[in-house]
Parts: sequence; C-alpha cells; structure tokens
Amino acid sequence: MTRHAILCGSAPDGFTQKKINGMHDFLTSETSDFWAEKEITIFPNGVDESMLSFVLERLKADKTEQILLYVCTLSPVSDEDKSVWLGGDEIHKSLIETFCANGCGQVIYDCGREVVRDDMPEAVLN
Repeated sequence: MTRHAILCGSAPDGFTQKKINGMHDFLTSETSDFWAEKEITIFPNGVDESMLSFVLERLKADKTEQILLYVCTLSPVSDEDKSVWLGGDEIHKSLIETFCANGCGQVIYDCGREVVRDDMPEAVLN
C-alpha cells in the first residue's frame, strides 16, 4: 500500500510545534507501523494554499492509497470556520473538504502553542 502523511504546522521560522514533532515520532514508531521518512512531508512554518493543493494533487496522480493530512494551528479549529491559518497563510477548508471527498484521505485538526527551536529541540517557548 502506498501512503503519505503531510504535517502542516504554524510555528514561526526557526521553530516547530511540539505537536508536529509528536505526530512525526508517532508515525515513525512501531505503534503506527513505522512510516518511512520518505512517506512524510512536513511544513512546520505553514504552507500556502497553492502548495498544499499541488502536493495533494501530486499524491492523487501518483495513486497514493492512503493520505494523512495533519493540520496543527495555534488556536482551535471549529466546524463553523471557513478557513484555517498556517504560518500566516489562509487555507480554505473547502480545499480540504474536496480532498476528503475523494475518499483517499484522513484529516486531523489539532492545535498547539508550544514550539521548540529547530537547532535546540529541548528549548521550549510558550
């Protein structure tokens, strides 16, 4: 089975949200069948809508059977929200809903304000 995870965060440049690191660690662990690094794409500082759309379309064109889209914002996402914000970029939820309608993907919305410096994983900012 071909699979791919896209982890989208909202951390400032030079930082990564702790929850993005946690999801990566989970995916590459025995608990979730050891996803390979090549099966995971990380946008720790946000991603614009055109790039996200391009990546999703590319995965569909490559006939990827399972796609996980993990969206980690700085504040909770409600069902009523029309969009989410990732690193200053607005992503319309309609793009994500269209992706989900094709049946090959799963979307997880999460939020987390704790970030770690990319060059010092143990240093945490709140």
